[in-house]
Amino acid sequence: MESPDFLGLFISEAREHIEGQAALLARARASALEREEIHDLFRHAHSIKGMAAAMSFPPMSALAHAMEDLLHLWRDGAVTPTPETLELLTRASDRLSAQVDAIAAHSDLPGGEEIERQIRALCPDPMGDAPVASTAWPGGAGSPESRAGGRGESAAGQGEAGANPMPTPDDPRPRLLVDIAIRPGAPLPGARAVVILKRLEEHGRVLEISPSLHVLATGHFSGRLRVVLASSVAPDRLGSIAGDLPDVAACHVAPAASPDDATAEDDRRLMQRRAPPDRRASEAGVPGRANEEGRGAGPESTGEGVGRAEAISTIRVATERMDHLLDGIGELILDRERLKRALAPEPGSREAEILEGFGRTVDALRDEVMTMRLLPFSSIVPRLERAVRDLAGRLGKDVDLDVRGTEVSLDRSTLEEMIDPLQHILRNSIDHGLEAVEERRTVGKPARGRIEIELSRRDERVCLAVSDDGRGMDPQALRRVAVERRMLSRESAMRLSDEEALMLVTIPGFSTATRTTDISGRGVGMDVVRMRVQKLGGHLIIRSQVGVGTRLEMDLPPTVTVTRAFLCRAAGGIFAVPVSAVQATFQVRRDSVQASQGERVLRRGDDLVTVLPLGGILSGDRAAPFPDTFPALVYHVGHRAYALGVDEILGEEPIVVKPLRHPLELLPQYAGAAILNDGQIALIVDPVNLTRTARQA
Repeated sequence: MESPDFLGLFISEAREHIEGQAALLARARASALEREEIHDLFRHAHSIKGMAAAMSFPPMSALAHAMEDLLHLWRDGAVTPTPETLELLTRASDRLSAQVDAIAAHSDLPGGEEIERQIRALCPDPMGDAPVASTAWPGGAGSPESRAGGRGESAAGQGEAGANPMPTPDDPRPRLLVDIAIRPGAPLPGARAVVILKRLEEHGRVLEISPSLHVLATGHFSGRLRVVLASSVAPDRLGSIAGDLPDVAACHVAPAASPDDATAEDDRRLMQRRAPPDRRASEAGVPGRANEEGRGAGPESTGEGVGRAEAISTIRVATERMDHLLDGIGELILDRERLKRALAPEPGSREAEILEGFGRTVDALRDEVMTMRLLPFSSIVPRLERAVRDLAGRLGKDVDLDVRGTEVSLDRSTLEEMIDPLQHILRNSIDHGLEAVEERRTVGKPARGRIEIELSRRDERVCLAVSDDGRGMDPQALRRVAVERRMLSRESAMRLSDEEALMLVTIPGFSTATRTTDISGRGVGMDVVRMRVQKLGGHLIIRSQVGVGTRLEMDLPPTVTVTRAFLCRAAGGIFAVPVSAVQATFQVRRDSVQASQGERVLRRGDDLVTVLPLGGILSGDRAAPFPDTFPALVYHVGHRAYALGVDEILGEEPIVVKPLRHPLELLPQYAGAAILNDGQIALIVDPVNLTRTARQA
């Protein structure tokens, strides 16, 4: 099981199970779980245990096995969930996540022995068939082969069809012949077979396996598994247990001959030939198992029939391939625009119809791929919850994290880019925003601090807000620190609005913290937050009230690769302004622009609009004169309206956003670059950050 493909699939599936487990545990801390939800928790732990055992990660498998045993007691009602056991299982889930991260980084696995011991202490000794303690197989201690004295080595050369006989122990329980077909197309069929073997071992002793474990580990397993098991479990019950496991297409269990029976050899040969009838025949629409009178299963009920009935409905695709596909679609969009310009067909002509149909196909393909890339915010919530628990535990604070709007979807790249900024914000909130327990009680606040993350849609944008009920930040104190550190003159600091003063914490190295910690300080990492949000074409706004708390709002585009933009000419170059950032365009007469408090403004309806020259700002001359008439794009920064004056608006076109590399990515006024139809490169202007840059200058 050392294949890189297997390892990548294991990491992906394990993370899915751990995230599902973490979400359910978080729900359990708020309200009691339904029985089905407890079963889902059990299923996640069971799947992790089996996959880790198949991939030979003993610490991970052992910890998941302990969780599974406790959850089994929950499910059966033998043990009632308590806050203490929930906390213990949450710690175990966090440790499993850390172990998967270590596997992905090819580093040593952190142990989980202490957490496993604490979980085991809550589980009474099992009655009847005890589960096997060691789960480090195949090939390791605790495997059927190792317990059989290594007989699997000699059987390995028998190939797919060869049974793997084992020394028969002094076990009086009945022998059962278990015949299983793995669903065609299932990922890691060998690993799935090992998971099934482990499950069977919990209900008896494995005596024979076909094919051998070595064949299962080579990746040449065809999907047919045959096992002789010594067990007191009824055949129908055992068939139901094995048949309900993931990726099992068919399962048949029947009594097997005892080792002294003359028909035992016939049974062994039968293991090599038997095709299990489909246990799910009525659902899949294929012939089912033989009736009780012993009618044999025909060829149509073999694994081939199952394969036809259960077509592969999902596949896993590497994210890099999705990125390449989207890049290709972006280039296809540009090629379409170039083709339209090159042909310049007459309206209603055959060429125009073909181009129109081609355009619809390209747009539909783009929308489909963009939808495939969208992920719900809930996919990263468990990681944020773990970060809050870890930091709060280290600092001795009680913190509740409430996340709303988790169903809102973002582009995968946007979601990944936002993980680090969100963790920076959470560190700042817990370390410096939220007061200590005694301080909170003194000022009349609940002992438990509260952090809220809220997602919502605003037009075509996504608003991501993080707020806490901590001590807040004082804009006046921020101005004073900026002056003391000679970042601003006293006059410049006094001219800053409170909103602008709060943004001072996003300057690299700026901090008001009076103590140094290894976790955070107001300002430590906030420059990373601002730069990452700007890189994504978003905007950051900070609101804070002393003694009440702080709120950070990030306005983000749901997708960042393909967008529509106004192409504008200014200062001798062509610039792109995203359509989503513009409320309107209109023509401005110079005589309508007036001077007011150091700014140039005009009246547009009931709004007083500040007019900025794009060419002048980019060339460093904000006071550059306007021509007699010029087009402008209207947008808002907070509650204020602005008009960005340009020389000419060339039109509106779809563009493919390309990220800027260092050092251009440090310029907040640019959100990226785009290659135009004629091959020119246009910088993508972010009007909001451009305005802030101009005001700071």
